[in-house]
Amino acid sequence: MTGAIELVSDVVRRSAATWPDRIAVQNADGSVHLTYAELWREAECGAGVLRAMGLGPGDRVLLAVDASPAWMVSFLAIVHAGLIVVPIPSTTSSMLVRLVALHAGIRVGIANHANRWIESAVTGLNFITPTDLAKPKRAADGVETPAIRDASATAVLVFTSGSTTRPRAVALSHAALRANLRSLDALRSPEPGETVLSTLPPSHAYELVAGQLAPLAAGARIVYAGALLPNRLIDAIRTQAVTRMMLVPALLDALVHEVVERVKNDSRNGFRESIPGVVRTPGRTARGLADCVRAMSELERDWLRKAIRAEIGGAFVVATLGGAASDPAWTDVLAAADVAIDVGYGLTEAGPIVAMGRAAECPPGSVGRALPGVEIRIADDDEILVRSQAVMKGYAGDAAATAAALIDGWLRTGDRGWLDPDGFLFIQGRIKEAMVTSAGETIYPDEIEPAYGSPLFAEVAVVPLPDDRGNDVPTLIVVPAPASGPAETIRAEVGRLRAAAPARLRVNGFVLRSELPRSAAGKIRRRALADELRADEVVT
Repeated sequence: MTGAIELVSDVVRRSAATWPDRIAVQNADGSVHLTYAELWREAECGAGVLRAMGLGPGDRVLLAVDASPAWMVSFLAIVHAGLIVVPIPSTTSSMLVRLVALHAGIRVGIANHANRWIESAVTGLNFITPTDLAKPKRAADGVETPAIRDASATAVLVFTSGSTTRPRAVALSHAALRANLRSLDALRSPEPGETVLSTLPPSHAYELVAGQLAPLAAGARIVYAGALLPNRLIDAIRTQAVTRMMLVPALLDALVHEVVERVKNDSRNGFRESIPGVVRTPGRTARGLADCVRAMSELERDWLRKAIRAEIGGAFVVATLGGAASDPAWTDVLAAADVAIDVGYGLTEAGPIVAMGRAAECPPGSVGRALPGVEIRIADDDEILVRSQAVMKGYAGDAAATAAALIDGWLRTGDRGWLDPDGFLFIQGRIKEAMVTSAGETIYPDEIEPAYGSPLFAEVAVVPLPDDRGNDVPTLIVVPAPASGPAETIRAEVGRLRAAAPARLRVNGFVLRSELPRSAAGKIRRRALADELRADEVVT
């Protein structure tokens, strides 16, 4: 290919010219795999099919395909045809599908056969399957040239998580996505020949850019995990020689403990006799595991490293965490297996990645420094402001929200944070999650939650419960660890931690839950928790 990259699809066209015979995308079970040349050929064919349906520049196409090679073919076909992708998770509720379709003015959708229920959820939509995109007899002539070459045109409309009553569509241009790719590549990106395991929904902007487009731009191979079962993921990491993956902290926790259980139960490695501390590790927290690793001798750590590598293989080197705050102790846990952690921060409106860093090189709790080409400023009220070429064009169809979010070229993120003298960014929580107590004090969940870490708790979250005067009462939500014991044990532990916490960080009581509701990106949906909270559930 000659000429500069202008559209998002040109990224893959260039890779197809450079590495035509290299595998680009495949399923973990090996059922489907496409080389770069095949991926680009199918994308070109699909673009022709879409244009033959009468679609033109600016038309929106709903993409509700499961994470797979077919998802990437469909995505590339849409953008190469000069159309706008509206990606949604294939598990999206019928109500939200209707709201998205109405808001975006969608006439055509692409869905798997298993997801064709969406067709009945939205009247007036013409649905096709990824298989239909591979039927060249329906294609228009001249598929070599996409319908647009304008990099400022919108490529993707991403509906932000939590938009269930008033959908908010973030418009990201071809130029914005390419700018974020350049920034990411300047700092850290896969190398040609690496293998990236895809576990997050590609409809999420973070996964789309860092987990899909970045590997394809670099000539790496994407392996779609399929079912997110810890045992299958560990097997895929080993058998597919995965070098890196992006994941949320909750999934990292599940994978680490899957490996720990395998190591403990494998009589061949001698750990049961040699390292009893691993076998009897209390709780399931990152801190508990990190403390166990730190207490080992050099010889024991070497044995542990070899045993872990026997389970995950020798290729895996980097885990990139995003979507939610993670415990800094994970750095020490994964270092025991010679696996590094990348941390970062971003939001859809920023294109999406703002900051990133290698956890071992960042101060504890930091999410790294701004990517090259990205500026970060802290407002007087501690709000994080971002400026870069990757920032959104605005919220489609919502001029008022756009004007409120974009001020003099700066994006108001809605997040609170601070920068240290070396430029490392620290996140302190959402401004909208601020709680105002009866004492008139403003406090945030992220300030309180670290005071309630315990081996007896798998997860915790703090949400407000209004008192009879409308003041916010910080309330702790506890997901017990599997071996935490009866409710009285949990109550005693909460009481102990509450007594040890500074007065301003003391919760009023706690509520037990089996799990915390999360968005597709892994963020705790605190507002949903607060809405369902009842005063009679709270244990004081």
